Amino acid sequence: MSACFVLTYSDRAGHDLPESVYVKGGFDDKWRKRVYQALQQEALFYNEVAPDIDLNIPGAYYAAINDAPQGIVVLEDLRLRPGDVRFASSLAHVSEDDVAAVLENIAKLHAQWWGDPRLNQYESWREPQRIFLKYLYRPSHWDELVACKHGELLERALVDSATAKRSLETLWDMMDSRPRTFLHGDLHGGNIFYEADGRPGFLDWQLCFAGNYAHDMSWIIVTALNVEQRRKHERDLIKHYLGALGAHRGDAPKFDDAWLSYRQNMAHALASYGAVPRDMGAPDIVERSAERVFHAALDHDVLDALGMKN
Repeated sequence: MSACFVLTYSDRAGHDLPESVYVKGGFDDKWRKRVYQALQQEALFYNEVAPDIDLNIPGAYYAAINDAPQGIVVLEDLRLRPGDVRFASSLAHVSEDDVAAVLENIAKLHAQWWGDPRLNQYESWREPQRIFLKYLYRPSHWDELVACKHGELLERALVDSATAKRSLETLWDMMDSRPRTFLHGDLHGGNIFYEADGRPGFLDWQLCFAGNYAHDMSWIIVTALNVEQRRKHERDLIKHYLGALGAHRGDAPKFDDAWLSYRQNMAHALASYGAVPRDMGAPDIVERSAERVFHAALDHDVLDALGMKN
């Protein structure tokens, strides 16, 4: 949850003080107890990681956690930046060039942190997201999902709740055995903003963790583009990411390996967009977002990519 505060001062003379700020935190007891780990991870990100990354992110005036449990960040109001900042949303139209720019920037982050010893302390940050995603595939919720508008597509992709849960476990076993870097962790289209000159910026670091590059690379392509755009441009965008990564670190995975990892990460997309409760947002947006990832998983035969087909 976040709230904008317009500020007044008794004396601003000689001080570069903001006219307004955004405060993020758990301001509802029930909601805070459900997502406090994500709130705390974002506060820790701004204190521990943000000073060492070269990305366009909101400035943080304050970040802290406590045992309430609570995590609070006080962030720059991006609307005060020169020019018009464009905020994306889950289904807002973006071009393949927009996504290419996001991938260029995230490749720079990945290159900077590739194999860094500091990653060990951020590996456990993956667990809250994983616990939640597995919980989404409990049998009772699976039945609710299959009954939704596009439930037949989910059933075609993952068969049943037990197979769905196993798809996540298989994906994570694969990704955890591969090279690690620092990930945004929730790099979907709605967590990006664009400066007036088109330069992308990155919001919402609540799910960041140490993991494999393909998690971020695949997630932005699948969520930011509509189905036809993705089908047309996904191969070129993966090549673009690999080129940017190689330019920053002198080496990058081979395309065939990255393509397979991309296909395998459709399991994450299915859970994160396709299996969330339909009351987590405007019903039409949630359902249309789910439809995008259902088609991606079917296009890429996610169970085959994971080696789960006989």
